[in-house]
Amino acid sequence: MILTLPSYERALGRLTEQQQERVQAAIYLLEGAFGDPHSHSGIGIRRFGKFLEARAGLDLRVLFVSRGADIILATVGSHNDLRAFVKNNPKPKV
Repeated sequence: MILTLPSYERALGRLTEQQQERVQAAIYLLEGAFGDPHSHSGIGIRRFGKFLEARAGLDLRVLFVSRGADIILATVGSHNDLRAFVKNNPKPKV
C-alpha cells in the first residue's frame, strides 16, 4: 500500500502539472518494482540517508521509506530539496 505524509502532499502541490504526472508515473513503477532488484534500475531506487529515493526524471526525485509491505512517501523535489528534508528530518517519522 502506498501512503503519504503531509510533507509529501505539500511538496507535490508545489510542482507543475507535468511534474506531478511524472511523479505519479514513477510511483506507479515504484509500487511494482520495489522488492524486485532487477526492476529497480528503471527508476533508480537507492538509499538516501535513512530514507530511499526513486527518480521521477533527471531533476525530480521521490523520497520514501518502506515499512513491511507499505511504501510511505515523505517528500518530492530536486536532489537539493531532498537533502534539505533529510537534514531537517534525519529519522523517518512514520
